[in-house]
Amino acid sequence: MMYWRLRRDRQYIRHIVPVFCSFFRNAVTLWLGRLFTRRQPRVAIVLIEHMGDIVAAEPVAGLARRRFPDARIFWIVRAPYASLPASYPEVDRVVTVGCLTEWILLRRLKLFDVVWDLHINGRVCPHCGIPEIRPGELPDQHNYYNYGNLLEVECLSAGLPGLTDGPVITPSPAAAAMVYALSLPSRFIVIHCAANDSRRDWSADKWRDLVARILAADPTVSVVEVGLRPLTVMQDAARQRTLCGMLTILETAEVIRRAVLFIGIDSGPAHLANAVGARGVILLGTYRGFRAYMPFSGSYATGETAGIVRTDGPVAELPVQAVFAAVMAHLVAATAASPPPPGALTDRRAADGAAAP
Repeated sequence: MMYWRLRRDRQYIRHIVPVFCSFFRNAVTLWLGRLFTRRQPRVAIVLIEHMGDIVAAEPVAGLARRRFPDARIFWIVRAPYASLPASYPEVDRVVTVGCLTEWILLRRLKLFDVVWDLHINGRVCPHCGIPEIRPGELPDQHNYYNYGNLLEVECLSAGLPGLTDGPVITPSPAAAAMVYALSLPSRFIVIHCAANDSRRDWSADKWRDLVARILAADPTVSVVEVGLRPLTVMQDAARQRTLCGMLTILETAEVIRRAVLFIGIDSGPAHLANAVGARGVILLGTYRGFRAYMPFSGSYATGETAGIVRTDGPVAELPVQAVFAAVMAHLVAATAASPPPPGALTDRRAADGAAAP
C-alpha cells in the first residue's frame, strides 16, 4: 500500500522517509531494551493523537498499573502530544511515532507482552491511507459515540471493561512556574473557541457577544483565550487577554486550573478542564449525526462540575442568551465554592511532592 501510494504521489516520500527512520530507531531501541529487561512484562497503551482523546484515556494508565503492578508501561503517541502521557504517573516510558502506520509496523514485531490499542477500528493514517483493522464488532468512525463517551469507546476498542473515572492531570512544576510568571488576573475565565473540526465550533460573533455580556455583568472578572489561534480576543485589551499559540499543553492545563471558570466547545482544552478539576460550561450540538452525545467521563459527564448547553442542530445554532445564562449560573457557583488560590497544589501534585510557585 505504501508503494502504490508513493507511485501515485511522489510528495508522499516527505512523509514516509521520516516515518521509516523513526520505525527503525524505535525497533532497535525497544528490542535492545527487551534484551536487558526480559523478565519484566511490557504493556503498551496505544493512542497516538489527539489531545482530547489522550486526556480522556488517562484512567487507562491507572488500570494498567493495577492489573500489572510489576510491568513496565509504555504509551505510544505522536511527538506533539508526548507531554501528556509523560505526565501520567503510571506510565514508565513514552514512545513517539511518526504516524499510525509506524505503529502498525512496530506491532508486528511483537515487542510487547500486552497491547491495549485504544484507536477505534478502521482508523486511517491521513498521509498513508492505511487503515488499522481488527477483528470483531468494535466501534468505528460511523458509530463510536453510540457506545458511550470517549473513554468507554477507547476501552471497548482495546477489549477492556468500560471505565467511568474522570481523567486527572497534574501540570508539572515547570508549567506552573511559567504560568505564574504570566501574572494573570486574580479572577479570570478561560475560553477556548476553535476545535480541530469546524463542525464543533461556535461563531466568532457569538463568542464576542458572550464575552461582552460577561464583562458587563461582572466587573471583577477578566477573560483569557487559549488555543492554537485567537478567534475572540485578537489582542490584549482591558480585562481581555490572549495566550493563543503561546503555551504548551501542560501550561494550558495550568492556566485552566487557575481559572474561576472554563467555557468551550468539544475540544482538547475542554478535556483538560475536566482533568484539572476546573468548573466548566461546554457547548454541544449534533456532530457527525450523533445527537446528545457525551464526550466526557467523570464529573463533566455527571454535571457535577460542568454545565452542558445543548442544541438539537449544529452547535453553531446555539443562542448566545442560553450560553450566557449557564455561564452566570456557574460563575456564581464557582465563586461560592471558593476555589484554591492560583499557587495551591492539586491532590496529586501534593502526593507527588512537587512544589508550585
